[in-house]
Amino acid sequence: MDRRHFIRSLLAATSATGFLGTSFAGSHSSKSDKLGKLLPIRPLGKTGDSITIMGLGGYHMAIGSEKESQTIIEAALEEGIRFFDQAVKYHRGRAEDIYGKFLIPKYREHIYLMSKCDTRDPQIPAAQQLEDSLRRMKTDYLDMWLVHTIIDKADAEYRVKEMLEVAEKAKQDGKIRHFGFSGHKATEAHLAALEMTKKEPVDTVLMPISPSDFVSRDSFIVNVLPKLVEQQIGPLAMKTMNSGRFAQEFEGKRITPERLSIEEHQWFSLSLPVTSWVSGMTNVDEVRQNADIARRYTKLSEEDRLAIADKISDMADIAQLQPYRQWNT
Repeated sequence: MDRRHFIRSLLAATSATGFLGTSFAGSHSSKSDKLGKLLPIRPLGKTGDSITIMGLGGYHMAIGSEKESQTIIEAALEEGIRFFDQAVKYHRGRAEDIYGKFLIPKYREHIYLMSKCDTRDPQIPAAQQLEDSLRRMKTDYLDMWLVHTIIDKADAEYRVKEMLEVAEKAKQDGKIRHFGFSGHKATEAHLAALEMTKKEPVDTVLMPISPSDFVSRDSFIVNVLPKLVEQQIGPLAMKTMNSGRFAQEFEGKRITPERLSIEEHQWFSLSLPVTSWVSGMTNVDEVRQNADIARRYTKLSEEDRLAIADKISDMADIAQLQPYRQWNT
């Protein structure tokens, strides 16, 4: 079977679920708040919440100076982003500190705040990590709390199970509103977590969504996304630009700009039934560029998606193109 036929077969198989052909055109809307006009928003699964179709990733908040991080946060708000991501292990909590200093005090009522719990250190249990996140970010609650980076079936079964009870109590105490998990290594981890939470489904899942993922042998789009739609779990996209590898050359081949534009990367992801893409942005120019791309998105047909995927189908087996598959954290 040639690569193009293989891609068409994947599209046909997943389209049978009734969602892959959905462009989400008309399924998101724009609103305004006291800070200005928002990016388009989409519903987050069965939660009843809606969030902007792009969120600011938290990792880069502690890389540059505090002033640089502040300008990125302010630019994100100006551009209509209201979804903000963080994690306990981002620079040992320093990234959460940045939100506690520059985001939460002035803007908490306007934003949707998500953070993630590592749960791998027995000396710092999940409940304590949640308290630390709340303290660092100077907030009484999180809108969404995730198990951070499940890596395989055993890891998922142990860590998600461990956090379910903690999350339920945190909900009862008003410290979190919703719960989910993230991961970028293998789809078997996500499938195991979804199976064990089938009776009481989680609220969201954060995972890689991109043209490169679609043509890979272990695609989150093909293997996991249909199950999220079926269970009304809000899908969140990450690694849409291959953790920055999209512009690097591999085996004499480069994705961007020779094969795919930045718009094609992001619009491919937004054309699928995902609620939002979490983007790690390192400067104000990237914030403004990505927000502009999000605003200009309209729709892609099945043929549009196929054409995008086909441009890089010969790169599907290049492991370095998806470096996050090798990461355990």
